[in-house]
Amino acid sequence: MGDRGGLRERQADRVRVEVLDAVIAQLEDRPIDDIAMADIAAAAGISLRTLYRYFPDRAALLHAAGDQLYGSLGVPYAIAGPDDVVASFLEAARRLSERPALTRALVQTTAGRVARSSVRRQRVDSIRTALKPLTDGLDADIARRATAVITHLCSAASWVSVSDDSALDDADAQEAVAWAIDTLISALRSLQKPARRRRATRPGTHSSSRP
Repeated sequence: MGDRGGLRERQADRVRVEVLDAVIAQLEDRPIDDIAMADIAAAAGISLRTLYRYFPDRAALLHAAGDQLYGSLGVPYAIAGPDDVVASFLEAARRLSERPALTRALVQTTAGRVARSSVRRQRVDSIRTALKPLTDGLDADIARRATAVITHLCSAASWVSVSDDSALDDADAQEAVAWAIDTLISALRSLQKPARRRRATRPGTHSSSRP
């Protein structure tokens, strides 16, 4: 009984992988805004009914495909702190550059953006957390806007856009975006110094010499 159960699990895993590979192949080979469930079932060699047993709707299918893709490429999620933001961006960009057509489909098509969305949320949370040592204590509007811009720059969408809109190849575009991120982080560091001084001189933060 146990062997049969294990076999069924292995078969289910195999079918799931084949389905997700079919989604990724469609995005890469013919990037379109809509991916039909029937086309994916046919490409994976299963019935549409079977496909719906694994994935109840198109969004669930695309999210799972995005997770599998980013995991297979080894795109990093965790960022230790502000000093690691640029390095993490460049490493993620380098890994995505291995599949340039697919990366463009992920950021330029509706289906690709859905596939990328769950992974992107995790990256956004990591970037915001990494920036907190620099943004805590700053003016709230400055912190919010700087975090938003840096978070946007730390994405495939940013370097793909720079590359496609300029004479830069993908690698140069990534270095240009990395420079912009580094410049903004340096600006936040410079704002942190007067913010710390202001906190240190607030009333009640040091002892008074009056009796």
